[in-house]
Amino acid sequence: MDGRLILAQVVAGVATGALYFLVASGLTLIWGALGVVNLAHGSFFMLAAFAATTLVHQLGPGLGLLCALVVVPLLVLVFAVALETTLFRRVYVGGIWGQLLLSFGLLLVVNDLVRTGFGAVSRSIVAPDFLQGFVEIFGVRLAKYQLAILATTGLVALYLWHLLARSRTGRLIRAAVDDPAMLGAVGVDVKALRTRVMGIAAVLAGIAGVIAAPRGAVNTTIDVQIVVIAFAVIVIGGLGSVWGALVAALLVGIAEALSTLVIDQGGEVVIFALMALVLFVMPTGFQTIAGRD
Repeated sequence: MDGRLILAQVVAGVATGALYFLVASGLTLIWGALGVVNLAHGSFFMLAAFAATTLVHQLGPGLGLLCALVVVPLLVLVFAVALETTLFRRVYVGGIWGQLLLSFGLLLVVNDLVRTGFGAVSRSIVAPDFLQGFVEIFGVRLAKYQLAILATTGLVALYLWHLLARSRTGRLIRAAVDDPAMLGAVGVDVKALRTRVMGIAAVLAGIAGVIAAPRGAVNTTIDVQIVVIAFAVIVIGGLGSVWGALVAALLVGIAEALSTLVIDQGGEVVIFALMALVLFVMPTGFQTIAGRD
């Protein structure tokens, strides 16, 4: 098998894994740090993707995508904060089952609203002209848009590092991972922290939805697809570990891309087979080697 083809697939897998990381990192923050399970997290991704296609169709590929990167994550942030303050707060005391039922209901409701507002027909957009085509590095042709995804994800990862390592919010999130009951006892406003983390997670999913829109069909099934993959990533990476999620997302993306060289379909099978293998060796996921945040 051509080594350059394998390398190109690895780069494509890294770009895919970067998208998975954007979604999974937010999900692992709100679940692992604050004990909030939000199945509707995939709805934020789907809403962002549909909103991005709308802006691109209205404004054109270049201006539309740039506007979407700024405007859409903010709109998703407002939507997520509204859900957290009006609905999620009412079910925290009920434990995980109340959160699961509420978020699953929201997943269905948002999906129906998207079908009504945007239509059930799949959409597609093209990348801006300056991000189309390929560049050749060491004899390997790499898609410009894949490199743009990696650059965007790198900037987001730097932001997350600063947030978690240098900010007060990050210290509170790390404290919530280690001992969530302690926060309320020392006077921390846990409600406000949950809202803040839900907002951060929504912005990450919004960015992922926007940059994923030019990569394939945008339809009303991507909410479930992405949240299932994101859950697999955070299980592999270790609950509450953002950097474990990064390692896991890249590994999942590469495994999924390389599997297409052997089988036409079955990317999800590869992902869950990888999850089973990792958990067999390390039951707590990659947090055992990547560390907790």
